[in-house]
Amino acid sequence: MSYVQASQDLGVHPSQLRDWVKKFADDPQHAFSGHGQMTPEQLEIARLKREVAKLKAERDILKKSRGLLREGIDVKFGFIAKHRGIWPAEWLCEALGVSRGGLYAWLTRPRSQRSRSDEELGAKVRASFFASDRTYGARRMWRDLLAEGLSCGLHRIARLMRLQALKARPRRRRLPPDLGERQATAVAPNVLDRTFEAPAPNRKWIADFT
Repeated sequence: MSYVQASQDLGVHPSQLRDWVKKFADDPQHAFSGHGQMTPEQLEIARLKREVAKLKAERDILKKSRGLLREGIDVKFGFIAKHRGIWPAEWLCEALGVSRGGLYAWLTRPRSQRSRSDEELGAKVRASFFASDRTYGARRMWRDLLAEGLSCGLHRIARLMRLQALKARPRRRRLPPDLGERQATAVAPNVLDRTFEAPAPNRKWIADFT
């Protein structure tokens, strides 16, 4: 079969087909990766690709988990359980400094009362935060929840807000309205009266209102 006919059947360019035939004739055992052994250069490239992929994943894991390195073991395991569909569990455990055995033990044991309480309280914190138009910080949130009859500490509220990435934004402050009303004592006399020329320096001082 000619190169032209074979290339048309395979859907490749004739020059590419000639290159494949030449590589196979020179070294049939190592000509194509996946069929036979890979060359040392190919093995090193594959290793470096895996290493780069892992480093990128660790960077993204640490960026997404932010302050979790200072949190307890249950918080870390909860993050891993939530994101193990995105990254391998082995990489997640290594980035957060926990063991895979501990993760699987945590997944199989029943949740603690504290964990269930944090989940319920965290939902109330989130609802109160958005009800304030995202302007309440931990202290004001804490006072609101105490007014509702809930018993919790300020530091616990701050921790639950941090875990849910709830950060208060400053409320926009507006200038007081100018109604045009002036008191007689509030209006200063016009001493200069637009006479800007002075006989010497430091005799007349002016400034813009703003």
